Amino acid sequence: SYSFCTLLAVGGGGGDDSMFILSALRDAVRLVPELFDKELTAALMSVLNEKYAGRVLPDVGMCIQVYDITSYSDAVLHPGDGASYSTVYFRLVVFRPFTEEVLKGKIIKSDLEKGVQVSIGFFDNIWVPPCNLRQKAVFDKEERLWTNEIEPEDDDDQMEPLRNYLELQQEVRVQCVAITFDTTTKAPFTEPEVFQRTGINLPSKPVEKTQEVPMKVIGSFIERGLGPVEWWKYQE
Repeated sequence: SYSFCTLLAVGGGGGDDSMFILSALRDAVRLVPELFDKELTAALMSVLNEKYAGRVLPDVGMCIQVYDITSYSDAVLHPGDGASYSTVYFRLVVFRPFTEEVLKGKIIKSDLEKGVQVSIGFFDNIWVPPCNLRQKAVFDKEERLWTNEIEPEDDDDQMEPLRNYLELQQEVRVQCVAITFDTTTKAPFTEPEVFQRTGINLPSKPVEKTQEVPMKVIGSFIERGLGPVEWWKYQE
């Protein structure tokens, strides 16, 4: 088991790193004899990363990697067990965007009922439901894409509305409006890159698509400047 508290946003300057927070956790760590020849902090880090990296913790977020170990208790040995046990206090870098935070990603799926799915590379479970698309959004069943209909400026009832499609792989800005956690789903794991104190190297591999991700980000394209980046590039 573990206990945690949220400490602060990593970065905090409104850039790509502001979607991460540092969370302080406490956990009991078991070190097997094979790790006794390693430096203690490095051994503890190894065990903690194996347990937490890529894991989604309910009401916390998706763990990227251990940031540091702040303290640990003396190791305790139990009769009949060759391993040692320590209570470790440590900090995790966690992916958890703030409400109203704007993320940049790419559209990877368009669905009539669910809306538009957006990926930011290492995390794919971002959905913009139909109610959070822009006004006059309709689903083109032939193209299987969402599109925004724009009425022609001329007063000609014979002219068809113009359509701006939300194309797959299109770069978009999406605003986070909510985060939900499914505590009934087993948390999947991904393989993170190395985290440095001077910055964050994001995981290059997303969570396996065959697994249900117990964390979902609900997004919106409603506000000005959101949606496909190319729609706004001449108005910025």
